[in-house]
Amino acid sequence: MNSVPEIRRERIIVTPEMTTREIRDKYGLSARRARATMRQGFFVKNYSRKQVIIDPENFDPAVSYSTAKRVYFKKFSWRPLAQSIKEDLIQEALTRMYELSGKVKEGANGKYSVGYGYFWVVHNAMIAYLATWQKQMGWGVFGNIEDQLMMTRIHRPSQETL
Repeated sequence: MNSVPEIRRERIIVTPEMTTREIRDKYGLSARRARATMRQGFFVKNYSRKQVIIDPENFDPAVSYSTAKRVYFKKFSWRPLAQSIKEDLIQEALTRMYELSGKVKEGANGKYSVGYGYFWVVHNAMIAYLATWQKQMGWGVFGNIEDQLMMTRIHRPSQETL
């Protein structure tokens, strides 16, 4: 059995008769979010959390590695930063594929296969990892000096100095 709890997004419809206080108490929302929910008539539960819908029977490590490597070479191999953290990108993609193995299977139909779903899970996981890594580390790629790309740390002033 899975030790990781399933996290799904769910659209919750709120009746117009409910007050903001009732919405806050029933769903545990902040006052600001409760007011926005009243105007919209709904909110999405677990919107800001990563979805985790695991189906271990649907996850094949060999096929997953193959898919992750194929996406890497097709979409990211030309980026110098991606080349330097290739193994991390592939591992992040595999982790995300495992976390969404149930959702991809549920979303598969005649038009979009499981393979298509996994391709986009891997692609989006790699993009997110690259963006986060670059933001946290403060690295940038500049110029072409004798056919070698130079990666330098970007100086970003801290909030205290501004």
